[in-house]
Amino acid sequence: MSVTLNAGGTYTVSASNNPPTTPFPFPPTGVPCMGVWIDLNNNNSFEASELLGGSSSMTTSLSTFSITVPSTATAGTRRMRVVASSDPADYTALNTCPNLLMDIMGEVHDYTAVIAAAAPTCPPVTGLSVSAITSGSATLTWTAATGATGYEFAVTTSSTPPASGTYTATTTANATGLSPSTTYYAHVRTQCGTPYSTWVTSASFTTLPSTSTCAAVTGVTMSGITAGSATLNWAAVTGAIGYEWAVNTSATPPASGTLTTLLTATASGLTASTVYYAHVRTKCSATSFAAWTTNTFTTTAASTCPAITGLTATAITSVSATVSWTAVTSGGSLGYQYVINNTVTDPVGSGTNTTATSTSPTGLTPGTTYYAHVRDSCGVGNFSPWSTIPFTTLAAAGGCNAVTGLTATGITASSATLNWTMATGAVAAKWVVDNTPADPTISGTLSTTSTAAVSGLTGSTTYYAHVRDTCGPTSLSAWVTIPFTTLATVNIPNISNGTAPFSVAAYPNPVNHELTLQVSGIISSTATMVLTDITGKTIRTMHIDAYSTTIDVSALPQGIYIIRYSDGGHVQTLKVSKQ
Repeated sequence: MSVTLNAGGTYTVSASNNPPTTPFPFPPTGVPCMGVWIDLNNNNSFEASELLGGSSSMTTSLSTFSITVPSTATAGTRRMRVVASSDPADYTALNTCPNLLMDIMGEVHDYTAVIAAAAPTCPPVTGLSVSAITSGSATLTWTAATGATGYEFAVTTSSTPPASGTYTATTTANATGLSPSTTYYAHVRTQCGTPYSTWVTSASFTTLPSTSTCAAVTGVTMSGITAGSATLNWAAVTGAIGYEWAVNTSATPPASGTLTTLLTATASGLTASTVYYAHVRTKCSATSFAAWTTNTFTTTAASTCPAITGLTATAITSVSATVSWTAVTSGGSLGYQYVINNTVTDPVGSGTNTTATSTSPTGLTPGTTYYAHVRDSCGVGNFSPWSTIPFTTLAAAGGCNAVTGLTATGITASSATLNWTMATGAVAAKWVVDNTPADPTISGTLSTTSTAAVSGLTGSTTYYAHVRDTCGPTSLSAWVTIPFTTLATVNIPNISNGTAPFSVAAYPNPVNHELTLQVSGIISSTATMVLTDITGKTIRTMHIDAYSTTIDVSALPQGIYIIRYSDGGHVQTLKVSKQ
């Protein structure tokens, strides 16, 4: 029989004792002895220093004991001897079996032992660090170890490593359920199959104070979800100096996010038909954050279904209206879906199916702003983006009717112009521009005209314009709201002729179906507009001979497009997002 043992290894020996009854009866006190020797120096002699282990407490049932091969043992084939004694004389000196090697009243078995090099060790992790520390959680990260099949981690209040930890296959772990203002230690060890490395313990870290004065955000909702973008919205938190947000494909909150002082953020560059997680947390000081609040959403499929055009609301009364749109005759249209509600943002889920090109909602509330959302249906799961228009039912007798025709024009990276029509009986209007689709909670800025110039805006940001009529000191109409998005950069003419101010703007941006190119200043007879995609491919070239030109982009796929205006005296480039 041959066994292979590693230098430095510890092994378990199992044996059962079957003592004779005659002529040497089993001793009434004490139990048999057993020992294991290996001729480590290969001199064909077993010496006391070559005893690797044994037992002086063998029983008639199966017994086990351990032997350890010295780590300095030389590799090679050696003789191994196992000796068992049943001599009562061996039960002296507290059963240390002193005569075991020379015992003639027992059994001796020799075996072949192959001594191999020391078994490879499991390397410990390196680079252990702790980040994203909050009042109740922390994130552990470390560098992968060679040969690892996984890791165990633990976070305790003691610097002494634990007996075991929580398994993870990755090199990061999120420890939760921690106590505020408490000092902790992070422990990580490598698993290499059965063996483990030694524990690696981080320097101590202390969780933040209780977040009772820095509450987590609530009401995280998603709106404007498309194949490539989505907008996050959340409620304000008392005491917050800002917020951090992130959108990714992991349910685990990130270590940090993008800082904002607004209550909304738009994530772009997303992948169609993909599940994402929106993470938002409150920032209370330079180093104090609340726990993350997470919501999940799925981007829409990349649509080839043509969008609705010609959406209008007519025959509006205090309790009813007629919503109509132009029939779609291309792109495989099979019908339409519509939703009538009080929310300017795109509906979540499906709408009411119809093959008609109009609907007449009834039972509406007087003096209330509604939004008609309509989209084209081209088969199961294949829809165009929603097209939306607002309309406001007439006020009850003696009430104040809402504005109509609210638009945002002249949009740049930092400004826009609002235009509307006041209802009969209105003496003024009030307006608010903010980052939430909900009705404003403030009074608004008074305007006795039907226009307002908005400035100080941030580029590439979605805003909401809210306007309502004022028919007297206490007589106000419902708010009417529309969204608009500022341009990425300020549009500056490359060439100026030094005469009248000149500018070019494109709106709405993002656009669904019709884009308006607005020119301010003198238009040359050579003015042209070239529309290209983001790669520079020319989509359309037009001669510009009017201050306002409408361009049908409903058939274009979603993406970023470039408009280049030139007339020999002016050159201007605009970026437009097609939804």
